[in-house]
Amino acid sequence: MEGDPAGLALPEDALAEILRRLPPRSLAASRCVCKAWRDIVDGRRLLLPELLPHSVRGIFLMYNDLDYPAFLSHPSLDPEILGKLDFYRNPNPQQWIWTTASVLSHCNGLLLYKDTRGLYVANPATQRRALLPPPPPPPSGMFWRGSEHIVFDPTESPHYKVLLVPNDPGDEELSMELRQQAGHESTSSMEWPASTWVLCVFSSCTGQWEERPFVREGEAAGMASDKALRRCGVLFQSCSDYWRGVFYVQCNGGLTVMRISLSNNKYRVIKMPTDIGERDYGDAYLGRSKEGLCCASFHDWYKLRVWILDDSCGKKEWVLKHHIDICHSVSCVKMFCEENEGPWKLQDANIGEDSGQQNLQDANNDEDDSSNALVKSEVEWDSDSDNIVGGDIVQRFSGYITVLGFHPYKDIIFLDLSLDRAVAYRLNTSVVQDLGKICPYGYGGHAALIKSSLVYTPCLMAEFPENKVEAHIGG
Repeated sequence: MEGDPAGLALPEDALAEILRRLPPRSLAASRCVCKAWRDIVDGRRLLLPELLPHSVRGIFLMYNDLDYPAFLSHPSLDPEILGKLDFYRNPNPQQWIWTTASVLSHCNGLLLYKDTRGLYVANPATQRRALLPPPPPPPSGMFWRGSEHIVFDPTESPHYKVLLVPNDPGDEELSMELRQQAGHESTSSMEWPASTWVLCVFSSCTGQWEERPFVREGEAAGMASDKALRRCGVLFQSCSDYWRGVFYVQCNGGLTVMRISLSNNKYRVIKMPTDIGERDYGDAYLGRSKEGLCCASFHDWYKLRVWILDDSCGKKEWVLKHHIDICHSVSCVKMFCEENEGPWKLQDANIGEDSGQQNLQDANNDEDDSSNALVKSEVEWDSDSDNIVGGDIVQRFSGYITVLGFHPYKDIIFLDLSLDRAVAYRLNTSVVQDLGKICPYGYGGHAALIKSSLVYTPCLMAEFPENKVEAHIGG
């Protein structure tokens, strides 16, 4: 076989049968040996069914002015997932201590979350987690503003990386390197973003943080003096995704996407679709569907547009894939939901410590080790037929709609209807499925909104990347 490193020249079927017998971690390592082996593993999906089931197990929701996240899921899939994350809570009810937790990022089954104790990486499916060492502080006199993101693909490596991404890659107050490069030049003559972008990166392989410089490919987006390119003060969810070995992340209030290659330490600026209005950039959602990397945005209230990034043959262009007026569909949902609770339930970590502690106690009493803690349930959400909404419109929907995320393996987008219901909308058929209520008990007011949301898909790899601070969740 061409590219066979051992020179065995085994028939492809024979080699595939040998590779099929390897445990998942060894199979992931074998996939990296050469292109021929990788093509066999990927082409026959030897690894993915074991590690990455093509299913959505729920949606993490972070709310404005609430201290803890919530998790929306079908009760049969993983009813104790919030308890398994073991968020830190006040150990002494007699003494007031402010505690908080937030799920920051998700990638192929691993979660990055932060609570009062620090920054954690966790795999809820196997109940393993790791407390990361504190990242290095910013240079004296500077204040870091940005977001934390995890990068992980078990088909490439059992190890993960965590990146600290500034909101504005060219903000002089955040980048000492940028000021050094400028020298005597004024900012008006400087390109934006800089030719070299330094990011703080943690690797589970080394267990350490390091500063990694990334060299810009392609042209700059403009000049540093162009305020239209600098929207770091805009509040937005910094969405990210890892696809085909490349990390994509939103910056500048959603105005640009940074395409970061961790294999060759290069990055490229990709502007968002030009026909997204300036006021809509902060609401544009970056994610991944079965079509690849995609971007979704609403305009004129209920007209949904979805673009797919054409990243082939050196192209970096957004192609409009869907342009749909969904008012009729969501109006049907509003009428349907008045008499239906929905199949998915909201697990709210903000509802009292007694409830949360009960979940933790259940996880702590689990005598199985991590290899036995895999999610073995074959029950999955039926995205083809579960709770389909239809019928005649009695009253037109008049609320607002935001994007919660994409189904990474189907043409489905998850939507929030006025902080009341979550629905799954099939882009190719316009079929709508009601999921359930998403407003926590007693939550409301003018400031009530979902700050960020993450669609969770499990990873069933029992082994967790080696780390000196690795621990069993709850242990």
